[in-house]
Amino acid sequence: MFRPGAKPRQFVSIDTRQIVRISKALGDENRFRIFRTILERGEISCKEITELFPLSQPTISHHLKILTESGLIAIRKEGQWSFFSINSRTVQQYLDSLSE
Repeated sequence: MFRPGAKPRQFVSIDTRQIVRISKALGDENRFRIFRTILERGEISCKEITELFPLSQPTISHHLKILTESGLIAIRKEGQWSFFSINSRTVQQYLDSLSE
């Protein structure tokens, strides 16, 4: 909360740019739905995500790239397969920053 004369709080673990980047990433309905699916499943392959959503594989890859670059999800490669999971630390830092 803003108080006149108060010093601005410094976010130790996550900066304002990162907060905005994450908010923008979650601001797209398809990305939010993909994020929620990964959250519910724990870990999921790109192929599985493509089977769950009525979007093209390139579109899903684009959304996954944005979610990965925002720090919300992590990628694990196994051979030719890519598996996605939630980056719990970043998500918690984001939630903490919103409650400040």
